[in-house]
Amino acid sequence: MKKVVRVEPLPEELRGGKVGLLDVLRWSRGQLLKGRGLWYVAGGDRVDSLVSFIHGWCAHNVFNEGSDPEWHRFELWLRDVKGEFPGEGWHVKFLADCEGNHERAAMKFLDFVEEFVTQVPKE
Repeated sequence: MKKVVRVEPLPEELRGGKVGLLDVLRWSRGQLLKGRGLWYVAGGDRVDSLVSFIHGWCAHNVFNEGSDPEWHRFELWLRDVKGEFPGEGWHVKFLADCEGNHERAAMKFLDFVEEFVTQVPKE
């Protein structure tokens, strides 16, 4: 079988403790800033690949009776403070805002993640 991607170990910064979704999304943003494509972090080259990744992460938490309160706080902040979580989903809005550029739409979302983690006080 031909391998089309390189398998890499878990990044050092994500080893050894509880890893939240925002941690992974910040790591993903770093990978995009290094020039790796959206496919590298989300498994596809469309912004809905990132949405599917997020939904999968959240479903895993639900089915394993876990929780990620920081993710929930981020969703509320994105909706209530930034006004960037409309009913059709952030990915639809950001894709329109970015004129159909999937990687830019994903980066816009990931920039909000970075802003939230680095600038909004923890509860």
